[in-house]
Amino acid sequence: MNGILKRWTMVAALAAAAAWTCAAEEVRLESSWLDRAGYDARTQTLTIRMKNSSDVYEFQGVPEEVFREFLAAESKGSYFASKIQNEYPTVRR
Repeated sequence: MNGILKRWTMVAALAAAAAWTCAAEEVRLESSWLDRAGYDARTQTLTIRMKNSSDVYEFQGVPEEVFREFLAAESKGSYFASKIQNEYPTVRR
């Protein structure tokens, strides 16, 4: 990906993160593993819906900065697996 496109992608992701942190609404993800993500800044709860299943997980105590980095990550699945999945208390819905 060229530098300008990469920067634009990051700016768009950060703008989306800022808009979504005000409510727990979900945004569709470009990922082969993860379908949607929502974030509630008030409770610091990140909700992840998985692709190819009905699994929904809530990760508690996730800082807003982690959510923003997640949305800006080139690989959402890799970021999720290394920085979120086993790092925060989780509730399966």
